[in-house]
Amino acid sequence: MKQILLSLLVSPLLATAQNKSRFENDTLYTSSGFKIYKGQTLHFGKAGSAGGFKYITIKNGVAEHSLENNSIIVRELSNFSRSLPGYRVIDITGSIAFKDGTQGSVVVNLAYDQAIGSRLSGAFRELILPESFLLSKEEAAAFYTPKFDADTLYTSCGYKIYKGQVLQFGMPAGRKDNFRHVKILNKIAVASLQSNQVTVSELRSFEISALGNAYITIKGSLQVNNNERKEIIVLLAFDNAIGNLPEKPTELIVPEPFKSRTKNRPEPVEEKM
Repeated sequence: MKQILLSLLVSPLLATAQNKSRFENDTLYTSSGFKIYKGQTLHFGKAGSAGGFKYITIKNGVAEHSLENNSIIVRELSNFSRSLPGYRVIDITGSIAFKDGTQGSVVVNLAYDQAIGSRLSGAFRELILPESFLLSKEEAAAFYTPKFDADTLYTSCGYKIYKGQVLQFGMPAGRKDNFRHVKILNKIAVASLQSNQVTVSELRSFEISALGNAYITIKGSLQVNNNERKEIIVLLAFDNAIGNLPEKPTELIVPEPFKSRTKNRPEPVEEKM
């Protein structure tokens, strides 16, 4: 129900933005006006996490690091469609010069509007374009919503949470030394989670509330005293736990490239977990 309510709020803005994109006469017109066509050179940035690119999927077995900070020459565009969770995507076949000097071919499935990013993204963009073609803050707001797909959680800042990942928790930001955006669901003391790591074994029950707070339940292994491990289950308001206010403790610690993308987000509206 929470997911449906948020969809009703976001869908009109998302639909308006995405209706600007189209594929005609072998040319892709993105929502920001940038065109992608045969013979064009596309420049890619760096994958933002250990899980790789968020909005680019390589389909022919080429290693992701080969595409990072590299360029391709477009040879073919195909399969213009809409993918989960509503992104518009296209397959692009291109020529690539690998970093060892050899030449080859790469096929990418590109969620182009999201890969382009906004003027607030800074250097954290997967498809590098001139500044004039980046989305405005308002346009980008419709595209950057968290999602849970194929056992992977994508947070609003691009940080991924998946099975086997190690999450680093910080200090509580709530009252009486309690976490503000993390609720422990089994019999584990709050102090045991402070400044400790959890290895993820299961993710379930992804929800977004009517107030826009996104939640997921995570089961994992908590490392205690360097050696001992205990099972822990937490309800995590992940975007809020990552935080965006320097004066408040970060409850879920992420690398700086992701943290920097949260700085222009409004402070979350409080609700009972």
